[in-house]
Amino acid sequence: MPNEQPGASAGRVSEFVRARTLIEYPRGGHRWSLLLLTMLASILASFEFQLAPLLPLLLPYLHMSRIGYGYLITSLILLGGISAFYGGPLADRYGRVLVIDVCLAMVIVLLFANVLITNVTTFVIVRAAMGIVAGLMAGALAALVRDMSPRLTRALSFALLTIGPVGSNWLAAAIAGATLPIYHTWQSQIWIMGVIGIALYIPIAIWLSDLSPELRMRIFKSEIAAMAAEGRRLPTAAELPSSTRDAYARLLKHFEIWLLVVGIALFLILYTAIQAFGPLIFTDAFHYSAANAARLTSYFWLSNIASLLLTGLISDRLQTRKPIAIIGAILVTALTAYWIPMIGHATPERTLALVATMMGCFLGIAYVPWAAQFSETLEDISPALQATGWAFFGLVARALGAITAPLSLYVAVHHGWGAWISVAAWAMTGYIIAMFLSQGRFYRAAKAAVALDTAARAAALAAAGAAGTGR
Repeated sequence: MPNEQPGASAGRVSEFVRARTLIEYPRGGHRWSLLLLTMLASILASFEFQLAPLLPLLLPYLHMSRIGYGYLITSLILLGGISAFYGGPLADRYGRVLVIDVCLAMVIVLLFANVLITNVTTFVIVRAAMGIVAGLMAGALAALVRDMSPRLTRALSFALLTIGPVGSNWLAAAIAGATLPIYHTWQSQIWIMGVIGIALYIPIAIWLSDLSPELRMRIFKSEIAAMAAEGRRLPTAAELPSSTRDAYARLLKHFEIWLLVVGIALFLILYTAIQAFGPLIFTDAFHYSAANAARLTSYFWLSNIASLLLTGLISDRLQTRKPIAIIGAILVTALTAYWIPMIGHATPERTLALVATMMGCFLGIAYVPWAAQFSETLEDISPALQATGWAFFGLVARALGAITAPLSLYVAVHHGWGAWISVAAWAMTGYIIAMFLSQGRFYRAAKAAVALDTAARAAALAAAGAAGTGR
């Protein structure tokens, strides 16, 4: 009956949520398989947006100037940031997987719509729709990683998440480098990306699971004993934000959140330049072909992937974040200073490949500890605000990207790419300062927390054994 349709629809959604929700915290291989599925979702969410390898072909097709494209990217990034602002609290209130599954399906459909692009107007419509949908799930992915990762493995878990956008950049660059000499059109890349997207989506839709709200409140794990010892109240599911306004009001009153988010936004100026315009930098400044430029960019992303994993392992092993992030940022700044004089001059491809590889490695070292520290800071405020915190990060990063995208192209057109890379290097010093000012734990404090938790768990096991003997 017609008047029963809304209730039936709500019931189906509720049944979907129940079927994909875990009531017991996953352990061992099950937990890592869920983290790998989340990484796969992150790859898919980023892969469908990779236009950088196509820009040397797409912009002439659309009769669009570089600066015009930069202004267009500004508006699209802002749309994504606004939708992320609302999507984060939704994921905190209603769960992560429902938001992820629906948004990924919509993104894949919209990707195939890219082949219908014939002019700037259709390009704007399709890409704006994709940006809005992607923004809605931005906070959900990071929040799901936090849900599945105790602090003792937090950095490695976020390294896996970061492999999503990094891996998608490498995949897009590698595929373009291999297939553009064969098919020669940007539309061919859309079809390839769409087919790969469907293949990635199937296991996500079948196996990715969420945690119940009660479990999401209790995943400090390595910190619970310390909190109890300090007499702190453990969070409950009743602390879920009642509205978007409530979520952000509780989050943004903490200065540490502003410090970490603004700092990483400055860090991302260099990362975004390579992500969005890496192939253009190599074609404009060094006069390589589109295929060769894509291949050089792939070296950056491949080394970045390896660096993310290794840094995550080391950061978790030492249980420290802040010093590693600062060291990585200093290495990036030094390498950038070495690279800038080469830009605009004839440079051997082998030298550029080495610079790209080292740059990817150093950026990974600087980013992963920050992600773990930011997630832990959000937990200290409230575990009910994870997706909201990551959505705020997405909003600020996108807002800064909206400013820097056209500005970078303007500077590159009038002063060369070397001038913009210099700006990015100075911004990196801002990230270093922000990390110095942050309250991230150093080695001794982190080891003390781990030792406290280990002792508490040993005491709990001993008490349980004594109780069993008494029975």
